[in-house]
Amino acid sequence: MENIEAPALGETLAVLLARDMADGEKVIIGTNSDIQLAAVNLARLMQAPRLWWISGPGGMVNATRDHLLSTADFENIESSEAWMDLPNTIDFIDWKIHFFDFAILSALQVDRFGNINTVVVGDQAKPKVRGPGTVGISALCGLAKRFYVALTRHDRSAFVPRVDFLCGAGHMEGGDSRERMGIPAGGPKLVLSPLGVFDFEPVSKAMRVRSVNPGVTLEQVRDATGFDLVVEGAPPVTQLPTAAELHLLRTRVDIRRTLQRKFP
Repeated sequence: MENIEAPALGETLAVLLARDMADGEKVIIGTNSDIQLAAVNLARLMQAPRLWWISGPGGMVNATRDHLLSTADFENIESSEAWMDLPNTIDFIDWKIHFFDFAILSALQVDRFGNINTVVVGDQAKPKVRGPGTVGISALCGLAKRFYVALTRHDRSAFVPRVDFLCGAGHMEGGDSRERMGIPAGGPKLVLSPLGVFDFEPVSKAMRVRSVNPGVTLEQVRDATGFDLVVEGAPPVTQLPTAAELHLLRTRVDIRRTLQRKFP
């Protein structure tokens, strides 16, 4: 195989997500979802050929192209295995508990227990930033078996002690608080950022360092995080995409190099 240039951030996040998907699982992704779309279609080419994914806004099932489009784009219909109209999609999200094995989400903020905010940063009456709103995130975080959070920045304004607006239920206040509040078991499995990969300590449900990305120190991660992370021993270095994974991504999933361009 020819020499492969180093992965861009977007490519790394897509590959790390794809590795954690299993054959036969069902997943829903949103509109502004280049990384998520690349991840599910890459997983279908690798270890999960029967992975089933649907576009939340568009209703297209398993749209397969060699380049990335908005998941709401009508051009996806041509290559889709099926199409579901919006009312039926909403019914699947809101009423079929644990129908979806997982969702992949982005956020303005994520906190120590994996709660996410896509609505507003700062005072709601005079916000610093307005996001897209809750859309279907509240239902997905509450009803999917698990969810992932992929963030393209890692600083104290994104990794906060408590989200300014809780629209996606993670592990709430930690421990068994999610279940005590009547939310089905589940919650965030992994949070991915430019600095590393994070999971959640099984008892406290506090965010834990799973691995740090190459060239990043644990001290850098701590300095960029607005709360104390759980650290157990010396975290390993994140395994970056292999040459084979990048070749597949760039020749079968993202030939226009959208991930490199948007998330260098």
